[in-house]
Amino acid sequence: MNTEQSYRASIWAIIVDDDFNFLFVKLAMEKGKRYDFVKWWMKKWETELETLKREIKEELWEGFVYEIIWKSSWYFIYDWWKEIQEKKWFRWQARQNYWVKYVSWEINLQREELSDYKWVSKENIVAELKNSNFSEIEINRFLTDFENIFKKSITSL
Repeated sequence: MNTEQSYRASIWAIIVDDDFNFLFVKLAMEKGKRYDFVKWWMKKWETELETLKREIKEELWEGFVYEIIWKSSWYFIYDWWKEIQEKKWFRWQARQNYWVKYVSWEINLQREELSDYKWVSKENIVAELKNSNFSEIEINRFLTDFENIFKKSITSL
């Protein structure tokens, strides 16, 4: 295995509406029940925000109107298993998350990458994360972030 491999940068968008319903998408290649937050690989020359804007336009439709409300403290670095690392030029990914509030849209998924979507209420978010095989540490980090952003939204009313 090449020990000098780097991590591939990625961005996740935790998209919420005014009532804190969460947008989850299903990758086209996903055959199981796993849904996820909207996510993308960064191109070498892009900033995090350029990646976020480009991919929201490409995957959710250019008519998706949103605002970025928080750069998450929930940051992860993942490794692939060794057999896959040996076939790739990167070990896995370093992921930065952003909270994005949708304003209005008509959904038009890019079907080559996404096969389905659903909204999950804040009351059901933990069950959805568990059902989609998020690790306990990811769920805990998500909940800490969610508590901070939820408090922020309440105090701004």
